Amino acid sequence: MSGMRVLHQLALADFRERIRSDGFLLTLGVTVFAAYMFVPPYGSPYATLVLGNHRGTYNSPWVGTLYGTVASVLLGLVGFYLVKSAVTRDYHTRVGQIIATTRTPKYLYMLGKWSSNVAVLATILAVLTVMAPTMQLVRGEDTEVRLGQLLAPIWLMGLPSLAIVAALAVLFESVSFLRGTLGNVVYFFLWGPVMLASEGPLLLARTPAVARNDVLGLSRSIVSVREQLAAGQIDWGHGVSGVISPLTAGDLTRFTWTGMEWTGPVVLERLGWVCVAVAVALLAALPFDRFDPARGRRMIASPTPYLDRMKTRIVARLGVSRGRRRAAGGRDASRAPAPAATPSADVHLTPLGVAKTSSRWGGVLAAELRLMLKGHTWLWYSGAVVLLGATVTVPMDVTHRYLLPAAWLWPLVIWSSMGSRECRWDTRQIVFSVAYPLRRQLSALWTAGFLVAALAGAGVLARLVAAGQWGAALGWCAGAVFIPSLALALGGWSGGTRLFEITYAAWWYLGPINGVAWLDFTGASAGAGNGTIPVAYVGAAVVLMALAWQGRRRQLHMLG
Repeated sequence: MSGMRVLHQLALADFRERIRSDGFLLTLGVTVFAAYMFVPPYGSPYATLVLGNHRGTYNSPWVGTLYGTVASVLLGLVGFYLVKSAVTRDYHTRVGQIIATTRTPKYLYMLGKWSSNVAVLATILAVLTVMAPTMQLVRGEDTEVRLGQLLAPIWLMGLPSLAIVAALAVLFESVSFLRGTLGNVVYFFLWGPVMLASEGPLLLARTPAVARNDVLGLSRSIVSVREQLAAGQIDWGHGVSGVISPLTAGDLTRFTWTGMEWTGPVVLERLGWVCVAVAVALLAALPFDRFDPARGRRMIASPTPYLDRMKTRIVARLGVSRGRRRAAGGRDASRAPAPAATPSADVHLTPLGVAKTSSRWGGVLAAELRLMLKGHTWLWYSGAVVLLGATVTVPMDVTHRYLLPAAWLWPLVIWSSMGSRECRWDTRQIVFSVAYPLRRQLSALWTAGFLVAALAGAGVLARLVAAGQWGAALGWCAGAVFIPSLALALGGWSGGTRLFEITYAAWWYLGPINGVAWLDFTGASAGAGNGTIPVAYVGAAVVLMALAWQGRRRQLHMLG
């Protein structure tokens, strides 16, 4: 089989595996919702792609550039977590051991996984492509759809930057210590400076507007907008600038941007980043261990012993209740040898009475907490302790605005396993066979997630209560209730961790970090703790718990 055919089959098989999952369909649904929200009507409490409280009229060039910016900046963050599973899945399913017996070169395997990642992210770009003319017509500020100016920014800005993201995902998976949570954290803090370096100077009036071939593709479009503002003598040196900015209707001014010309050299500049992505994917073949258990991590390269230990631990902590053993005749009776069978013409069986089982909810809760908190590195625990100490000692305004979002981002890896841990470690038959798997085990799992959120932000709540800031304390409580509900619902329906990680990271970035009040579940932004928003988040938590209940019932039904 030729190399190109092997590459095609690897990419196609992996792509089909992803798009057939429920999580991928949910991701596309979230993409449609996000595409709608990123084109807010005039008068909304926020605006997108703002330069000094000025934004362009929703014509084809502006909507296309807006979606291209969203694809490069925000999808560049969440897309990494969406596709960073291609190689790891082969470790867990042990398909990699089969691939290792073939003559497929490492570089070809990495290129196949990179191509699959690009195909997944390109599918999301295709959804944005469909939503772009739709939202232009829905908002109706300019109903003339010019497909060339609408689609060129989406693909020429988005696809090259997403190709880089796809290559970085493969590279992180090929390095053993970056394959897990540490790699997720490293990428997040790597993405932030790159975004600020590319976006920040372009949105500040005091910096020179110099067009360059940046990885995100923002430079030439934003410079063109700035030049048109300067030609129209529009002063945009004051006010809020950014991809997402909280505003009021009186703060926002619209102007008409005619767009930029995507010439041949500019197109070649953008395609050059695709070549860089290919080089990064090839580089990932160097540290890749080719599924060799002698070089890889023992837990991932050979998962069977780890799975057995997980199952044994869950059985010991969540196992069958004592009442069922008593109903079966007790431990001693079960060990007694069975009497010899005697022929009988007429056999009558006496039904066993239903024994009343003792409540083990507290034990299940303790087991869930131990399972959540066990297995993390000392670095993770040290970071959690440092954040908790900082929330007690740092000034309150800084603590509430910045440290609380950081403290509620740190346990992301804990919450992401809620609802999906049984699917990941194949312990559904054991966990779901215990007494009351919905009423007892699901409620204990949610409570454990709530306790993690409460512990991470305990210092903030104590200081808010001591200061008498009851509105902010109510916002804190709403956030602590909302986070585990979101994790349990998304994990239960998707059967994996990626959907929650993507949704939560995007929500965290738009709300607590950018200060969009109705997306701020921490209650720290201006207006986020006014009473209405916390109550809305509590209501959302109730709806999410109902969805989690149905998702768990669906899992039980699938087991038969």
